[in-house]
Amino acid sequence: MELLTKALKNQKKKKKLQNNYPVQKVFILGIGNPEEKYNNTRHNIGKDWVEKIAKDHELTFVKKSKLKCSICEVEPHVYLVAPDVYVNESGKVASLLKRYLNAKPEHILVLHDDIDIQIGDAKFKSGGGDGGHNGLKDLSNVIGKDFKRLKIGVSHPGRKNEVTNWVLGKFKPAETQILEELYKKVMVHKDKIFSLEIENLQNLVN
Repeated sequence: MELLTKALKNQKKKKKLQNNYPVQKVFILGIGNPEEKYNNTRHNIGKDWVEKIAKDHELTFVKKSKLKCSICEVEPHVYLVAPDVYVNESGKVASLLKRYLNAKPEHILVLHDDIDIQIGDAKFKSGGGDGGHNGLKDLSNVIGKDFKRLKIGVSHPGRKNEVTNWVLGKFKPAETQILEELYKKVMVHKDKIFSLEIENLQNLVN
């Protein structure tokens, strides 16, 4: 009887510890500039995709001025984040998410454009450098390099001095169609994406 009582106490103690274990939040942050004129530009593909995910789930973003972003919960403890700052200030949003919502860098997935990847391709990656991307550079400077990324290819213009105009330019209709097909291909794996199980997705979206 004494052993049974002890076992029940241990079971209750274990259950209490499990119940008190903090639920880890996941943040899917789409990089992009805030003004409407930047919609459908190459630099805004990350933000545009996050907004598309929300639309596909019939969700509405709530503006959070204190966090400098708009946010919505796509699944329990999984949040879509659309920054209200410019690309090169993306770190501000991540810092505020960390401060007020206890966001951990390794549980943030950043969606962003990548000129070194052909349009129609995408790559998942955990950590790494910024590749010359000012948004990633700011994020790395503020929260470190451990955040996860979905690099969405927008192709290179061919010349280095054309990059700025290229990324701020809008997609052509044919490119928009290619990206629509890529989006569908990626979102087939949304359950793994929302749980940040991206390690095995690398070969599925290329």
